[in-house]
Amino acid sequence: MQTSRVILANESRLLRGILHRAINRAAGLQIVGEVADSANLSDLLDQTEAQWVIVSIWPEGLLPGTVRSLLVNHSSLCILGMAPDGSQAKIVCGDFAQKTREGLSLDDLIAILKRRR
Repeated sequence: MQTSRVILANESRLLRGILHRAINRAAGLQIVGEVADSANLSDLLDQTEAQWVIVSIWPEGLLPGTVRSLLVNHSSLCILGMAPDGSQAKIVCGDFAQKTREGLSLDDLIAILKRRR
């Protein structure tokens, strides 16, 4: 079974902790890095070749600009942006197509991360 590599880059330490525990329990997923500031992601991506980065989305529902620019240099990367309260998620992959999901459960999140390996 191939493993999906994930970097946690949520601003909220509490949300990072919850995601860390849930992802660690899921077969086929591996956390390869964790940062609190998305400005540090580029070097970490080069080192880990992660397929997913989970970040916080801004209150307006937008992904941070620094995160979207990572897709240019990492074409196989997908970004999952989550609202701090978990009410909304944005998914953007190398083709820049964006999907919005609302009301994700942890099971939904794990299924999304496993789907793209």
